Amino acid sequence: MFNRNSKLVIKSSEAVYISSELKSVLDSLDPGHKKNKWIEKMKIDLKANMLKGKKIKKEQIPDHYIQRYEVDNLFQYRHPEGYRSCYTLYYFEGPSVCPVILDLNPHPKYDKIFGYKTS
Repeated sequence: MFNRNSKLVIKSSEAVYISSELKSVLDSLDPGHKKNKWIEKMKIDLKANMLKGKKIKKEQIPDHYIQRYEVDNLFQYRHPEGYRSCYTLYYFEGPSVCPVILDLNPHPKYDKIFGYKTS
């Protein structure tokens, strides 16, 4: 049920960036590959609303992201076929706060990074 007191927050972004690791993976694929299309759709979605993903609680951010990307905030975005991307909101001079897409993982790898047990 919809709570009348809750507010839908939409915060557009001037730009959306991707990590160098993800860029390398996507550059190795054909431009029409489904993974490139998924990330392009994600970029469009995040440009319209950088808060579109599910926010991960600070205490639940895996060390993988803290150590590799030095993040202090993390969001999860769902793609088709069970794939997931994580992104962070980063402060840049000029455009200010913008999303940075960090990765694109199949669901089992995502579960492993987050320490979830799969059946």
